[in-house]
Amino acid sequence: MAAEIDIAPLASPRTGSGLTARRLHDGEVDAALRLCPFEGVDADVIRRELAAEADYCWMGLFTPDGTPAAVHRAMRWHRHLLLKGVFVDDEFRGSGAALGVAFAIRDWAREVGYEGVVAWVEPNKPEARLATRLRLRPVGPLLHRYLVQLPYGSDAERPTGAPPRTSGTLVVPGRDEAAPMVRELLGVPRSPSAGTRLAWVLDRSRLVLSGNPCRSMGDLDGFLAAVKDTAVSAGATAAEMVVEAADIPAALAMVGLGARRLSRSPVALGMVSFAGAEPSGTSVHPAATELRTP
Repeated sequence: MAAEIDIAPLASPRTGSGLTARRLHDGEVDAALRLCPFEGVDADVIRRELAAEADYCWMGLFTPDGTPAAVHRAMRWHRHLLLKGVFVDDEFRGSGAALGVAFAIRDWAREVGYEGVVAWVEPNKPEARLATRLRLRPVGPLLHRYLVQLPYGSDAERPTGAPPRTSGTLVVPGRDEAAPMVRELLGVPRSPSAGTRLAWVLDRSRLVLSGNPCRSMGDLDGFLAAVKDTAVSAGATAAEMVVEAADIPAALAMVGLGARRLSRSPVALGMVSFAGAEPSGTSVHPAATELRTP
């Protein structure tokens, strides 16, 4: 596995109003924690993500004296940057800081070679306006995201030696001719063998997957078995799965499994692709796009 290095500096850090955008460094964990109310994001998670510079980006918007006005958390999901939340200091609410740091992280992603940015968007929430300003367009149907606890969970032991992986792809065996419950959403190249290749990224203790290749809920056990090795190596104790919002039987089955739905209303995966991005399968910037596949 190639060494993980800093991807690149932000080319145009000035955002107006005397604020400067740049990536956070490991000495700013407490500042990020103060602004970030994400459930499950503690100092250890932030340190891990700041250290894994090729897979995560914490972009900050700073005043001239170095005080953070806003931070935006994101992570590499195959060749796209997944935006996971913007947080603004109370003093700067209504100032445009949220939009400023969102533009900064989007522009940074373009510069270092990502093919685009994506985000989960609830159409009826205020975040939809931010998604519109970023020119995110929905990919696929309206979905519900569920958090499914993995049967091996924290009892599994990570392999020793190499540092744990935090993003990559995996193959779920299956019949290619059968329709999946949710098709792969990011355009990950097909597996040369039978099955579906999915992108994954570690978000806190959950494995976020870019589709649901189950043909029915009866395939779920086989699906979870297929992600076991990856989940254990990453230290994940749950998988984030998607089902179509209109699929009532699947929703009832998820409730029966004790899965937790992650939002009240359906979400869409919003995506913007950058003009001139290299096609999938072509290396653009090693640290930004290296695919660490099984």
